[in-house]
Amino acid sequence: MLRHVTDEEIEQRVKVLRTELGLQNQSRPDMMAVIQKLSTSFRHFDYQRIPDSEMPDVEAQCDARKGLLRMRESVVGAIQRGEPRARMALANEIGHFAMRHSGVRTRSTTQTTAGRSLLEAKKEEGEATRFAAMFLAPNYLLSSTNKVENIVDRFGLSFEAAMIRKGEFDAFQRRASGHQRELPSVVVDYLKEAQSRGAKLWTELN
Repeated sequence: MLRHVTDEEIEQRVKVLRTELGLQNQSRPDMMAVIQKLSTSFRHFDYQRIPDSEMPDVEAQCDARKGLLRMRESVVGAIQRGEPRARMALANEIGHFAMRHSGVRTRSTTQTTAGRSLLEAKKEEGEATRFAAMFLAPNYLLSSTNKVENIVDRFGLSFEAAMIRKGEFDAFQRRASGHQRELPSVVVDYLKEAQSRGAKLWTELN
């Protein structure tokens, strides 16, 4: 069975990598500069810029085993313009390297892989996505008072990604403080009704 990697473990990887690259307090680092720092800080990491015609189906691709990141030229241009999608795509591939994933990983998981390999690929893609969001907007630079719009402006995320990141951070804070998310009132009413009919509940209701 594949082991679940917690958000706390991924956050620790983010902290370590950002510290090694000297990005501790940078809220919106230049992602091309990040790639260059990786190549100078880790001798088993390198990157290549590939013509779009040679990578028609993926924006970027990381062979974590070889430490090689390949990027389409159009993605490089988008990164230089600070486009949120390109920043996330690149951070995702960095995630595969930082999480020490095996083999070639891309934003689109191949459907021809079978069995455990497909499950493992999907799991690793999920980990890389979670890493990317935390790398671009680390927990330690976020605040519970941050609004989605603040996260968009400060960290260079798309509005959708910022909404997801806000939800992830709030959940992280609740776990850290030992608080559970309150159930919606419609769910509470349903459970109370079930309890009145003799159902045994594992959740305490107020």
